[in-house]
Order: sequence, then C-alpha cells, then structure tokens
Amino acid sequence: MPYWSTSGLSPQEQVSYWGDVVCEAFTPLAPHRGRSQRDRSSVPDGVPGWVDSQELAVVNCAEISSVTQVLKHGRREVTRAPLDAVFVNLQLEGTCLAEQDERRSLITPGSITVFDTTRPYQMEYRETESREMWKVLSFRIPRELWNPDAVTGTSIDTTTGAGALVGSMMSVLWKESSTLDPGALATLDRSFVDVLTAVAGSTTNTRESETRDNATRMMLRHYIRTALPSGRVSADAAAREAMISTRTMHRLLNAAGTTFSECVRHERMNGAIRDILTADPAVTLGEIAARWGFYDSSHLTRTFRRQFDCTPMEYRTRHRDAGTRTPS
Repeated sequence: MPYWSTSGLSPQEQVSYWGDVVCEAFTPLAPHRGRSQRDRSSVPDGVPGWVDSQELAVVNCAEISSVTQVLKHGRREVTRAPLDAVFVNLQLEGTCLAEQDERRSLITPGSITVFDTTRPYQMEYRETESREMWKVLSFRIPRELWNPDAVTGTSIDTTTGAGALVGSMMSVLWKESSTLDPGALATLDRSFVDVLTAVAGSTTNTRESETRDNATRMMLRHYIRTALPSGRVSADAAAREAMISTRTMHRLLNAAGTTFSECVRHERMNGAIRDILTADPAVTLGEIAARWGFYDSSHLTRTFRRQFDCTPMEYRTRHRDAGTRTPS
C-alpha cells in the first residue's frame, strides 16, 4: 500500500517532493502556494503533507492531507495525464474551492465533488478554521466507466438521500477493502461506480444552476467569515474571491433575500458569539470586539442588548448553562 510523506524534509525539499512526486502519483497536478494561501496557513513555508493509497479492483483510492494550497490540472497537465480518469473527492476536514467547466463549488466536510481529468480543473484546499491540515478521501475511476452525462465540478451532499449511500460506500471501501476477498471487492467496486454515476447524472440543468448559485453564496459567506478578523471586508474583494463580478455577487445575494452588508453584519455577529462562548476567559470583551470589527466593547454590548436583550457576558452564562451549540 503506497504511502508518501514530506515528514523529515526541509521546507524547500517538501516543496520539491510534493510537486514532483506526490502531485504526479495519480494524475498531473501543479501545486501553488502564493501569498493568499500562505496567509491562510499555519505553515507559511514548505508543504507538509502525506498520501496513503491503496488499489481496489478497478478503482484506486487514497487519503490525502496537507496545508492550504491550490492544485491545478491545466491544459498542460491534461496532455501529460497517463490515463483518462474521473476523481471523486470526499472532503473529510477543511474545505475546497472547486472549479471545472465554469462550475464552482465550496466543498465542505461531508460533501463530494467529481473532476474529469480530460478537461482542466482547479482545487484550492484550505485548512480548517483552527488551522489544522485539510484531509480528503479521493477515488480514481477509469473514465470509460463514467456516465458522460454526469455533472462534474459540483457538490454532492453525503448526509442525506442518495448521496449518503455514495459517502458510506466510499468509507467502507477505504476502511474494509483489506478484509474483503477479491470477488466481493470487485462487486462492491463496480457497484460504487454505478451508484455514483447515477447520483451525479441525475442533476438537472435547473438544479445545477441552483446548486452553483448556492455554492457561490456559501463561498462569499466563507470568505467574509475568514477575512473579518484581518480588517475591513470589501464587496469587490469578496467577488474576486468567488471569481464573479461585483454586480453578479449583488444579484445572487438579492435573490436570496439579503445584501452584502447584511452578510457582513451577520458573520461579524456570529464570529463574536463564537468567541464569547468558546474563547479562554482571559480574552477580554474588548479583544473580541476588535477582532470582529466592532468599535469597542461598549459597541458590542449595545449590539447584544439590541439583538438579544442581554449583555455578552449574560449571553455566555445563559447559553453555556443550556449547552447551546455555537453558530456555524
């Protein structure tokens, strides 16, 4: 069972090994860690990461973990791919901004996206909000087994419906393949491909458009949430992050009954609530207010009184005693 890791290598050696070995192991990928990725990472230099791989019957599967980075399968990589394949990626930890054929999705833990190696695609994997490495379970399927009408580059939810069956099959095949005899493994292997292509191929054009718009709105909220602690968040910067025009961004938000300013206020308040409920008691209210863009602790307190009819500390006591979950 092949296993690759950059452990024990210097930062410079990690970059070389990750790009020349790991990112060439399944299909050519060009890794990139620019300033934007390094600023979002707990590790600004090098590329710590590992890949654990195993072969099933016709499908190859791998568990991969690393730090924030962009992985691009461009036109050059398409021509160098040793075989035509489809990759099915189940996000386990962290997030992924995925794009193929002008479809964009924010892939969160518990969601799947599919990429076709015969066309360019791009993935920006990001660490968790606590700056832990991202992790993904990736299956490589020969393209001749794939339904040509199935949609790629969009998110499939594995928590409900038929998507839940796909997610369960991926987990079982990864964890239990070594315990199965070759005949049973081949049957499950092909059954997984059939189920996956049926689920992916059932997406209608209308649903695809709705899914894409919802994913873009999620990307915008995710950007606002992560950028707020660094300072002012502008509409233009958020639109660039989601790879759309500012006008399109406002249209998408208006269609969902909200505005960019309302999204910022919502994420600012949710961020303050999370910190109030989970931060170390030594962290002051003024520090929380500054982190989320309030003028001072008095401004944050007035906002809490207006919205919840209590002070932040009263809110903390009330909800900690009740065991209330923090906002997502």
